[in-house]
Amino acid sequence: MKQILVIHSGEGSETNDYRFMEHDLRLRRVGCGGDAERARALIAEHDGRFDAIAVEGMPAALELGDARRPHALGATLASAATQTPVVDGAGIRAGLERWGVILADRAQPGIFGQKRVLMVPGLNHGGLAGALERRAADLRYADPFIYFALPSVPLVGGRSTLGQAAGPTLDQLKDAPFHRIQPLPGEPGTPRDADSFAWADILAGDVGAIRRYAPAELKRKTVVVEWATEDDLADLRRRGVSIVVTMMPALDGRGELGRWSAATIEAIMVALRPDPDAPLTEDTYLDLMADLDWTPAVRYLQPEEAGINRFAFVIHP
Repeated sequence: MKQILVIHSGEGSETNDYRFMEHDLRLRRVGCGGDAERARALIAEHDGRFDAIAVEGMPAALELGDARRPHALGATLASAATQTPVVDGAGIRAGLERWGVILADRAQPGIFGQKRVLMVPGLNHGGLAGALERRAADLRYADPFIYFALPSVPLVGGRSTLGQAAGPTLDQLKDAPFHRIQPLPGEPGTPRDADSFAWADILAGDVGAIRRYAPAELKRKTVVVEWATEDDLADLRRRGVSIVVTMMPALDGRGELGRWSAATIEAIMVALRPDPDAPLTEDTYLDLMADLDWTPAVRYLQPEEAGINRFAFVIHP
């Protein structure tokens, strides 16, 4: 049985067993409260006792558009281990997001087509942004609003200004606390401008950021996120969200709600490598994922809409 440790930014711990890709897994989740020193101590304590360690919500690097910066604390965590590989999801997130958009679009044709997409945030979701941009009518970034509380004015958050804004944005965030980079659900200290949320048909990115900064009224919206819990779904249902799509594979059945982060899935892939010396690269992961039978989970949240397939409109030549 492969042993996986997931260090997350919340509190509490739990251990569960799964069967995934014909392998038995034991997944232990331990919270560090978003404290880098606690995370580092946990990594050192469990080094050599697990097949892989995932750090969830504590990225080693920040990426937005073509810009990339190491995070001051996140970049140092992996060095706390000398035996067990430590990953944060960056190795597989973009690939699975691109693949997930394709699979969801095949399962429900038109689900993303000609929609207005707001990335909440675009930070570290380049694969998702790129895949949705190829299908959407328009795509904007909420990063200026959620990270700096800027107002929704013309061009701010637009694709045309991303190249100029990405580098300065990352320079401001590269030493920010983890809870600012990947916000958790809750009430923001400063309310964010709701205009961009009202404009969008699709909110895509991190469920914590969406729950924290989106307005209370989200009727008829589609939410596309890496992963979500049942508590997340309950909150989004109360706000009127119509559909939630989770991009990451589920460990408990094909098509089930993806409740596991990219960091967790990457750690599992690391543990399942036939050759333990194989490099932790996208090519290694792609070889493993070639045998992965999955589809993103598409959940209709409103009972009156559950039986309506609004996306099976295909124009034949």
